[in-house]
Amino acid sequence: MRKKTDGQEPIPNKQKTALIAALCAFVMIMTLVLSFVLSSNLFQNDEPAIVLPSQISSDDTELGETVDFAEENARKITQIEIRPDNVQQVIASLSRPDSYSCVVSNTLYWDGGNSTLQCKQYVRQTASRVELLRASGEVDSVVLQYDGHIYAWDAGSSTYYSGQAGSFTPAETAMLPTYETVCALPKEQIQQAELLDVSGQPMIRVVAWQDGRTVEYTISTVTGLLHSAVFTEEGVQTQSIQISVLSLTQQKDNLFTLPGMEDTVFEMEES
Repeated sequence: MRKKTDGQEPIPNKQKTALIAALCAFVMIMTLVLSFVLSSNLFQNDEPAIVLPSQISSDDTELGETVDFAEENARKITQIEIRPDNVQQVIASLSRPDSYSCVVSNTLYWDGGNSTLQCKQYVRQTASRVELLRASGEVDSVVLQYDGHIYAWDAGSSTYYSGQAGSFTPAETAMLPTYETVCALPKEQIQQAELLDVSGQPMIRVVAWQDGRTVEYTISTVTGLLHSAVFTEEGVQTQSIQISVLSLTQQKDNLFTLPGMEDTVFEMEES
């Protein structure tokens, strides 16, 4: 992993190893020790409205042809009885956007209290940018991943660290499971599956027994993306994750530009 500065030598291997370990530990700690805001607000109707590509005028986007994911996915699940034995195939078949932005809230509960962490995630094709937020809502740090590389920097910094992503995925950076998590579950762990309405949107609900906990996942049939996950142990809620999709439009270039650089990561990797 190297620190990008003007004319400075790459940082020593010892510091590279420490930085990679720190990044991984940071995510693991926040995954296990923190969680995202859900609680009593889980199924309220005050979530931000999802902006579908078909609702964007040609003056606002350069997407070209757009797809109404809600209608396409609605056709796929029409007259299908969702059951534990077929729910993974149904979820895998849903259409999903190439670009979107969302807010992820993760809350961990314990006796007498809870702790919450939030981040914003921006996805554009195969690139993912995650902004870890302070309690005030301001950006604390940024992790950008593209084409097997990972970049990290503090908000406002003119330098960044870079290295090979390895098995460190954008989902782990954003501290959340995904629809792929549900699709990868051993079939015997799935206990219940059904289609239900949540805040006016059709959702696929999956209840599974996983790592000693009961997990209730909901997958949006509008976007094909994970909407929420609630973890309980012996009937007590221990963790909740909420994903609020903000937009399904093309994300801006400057979200995928590194500090001190003019070209996007797409252009950097091609050159």
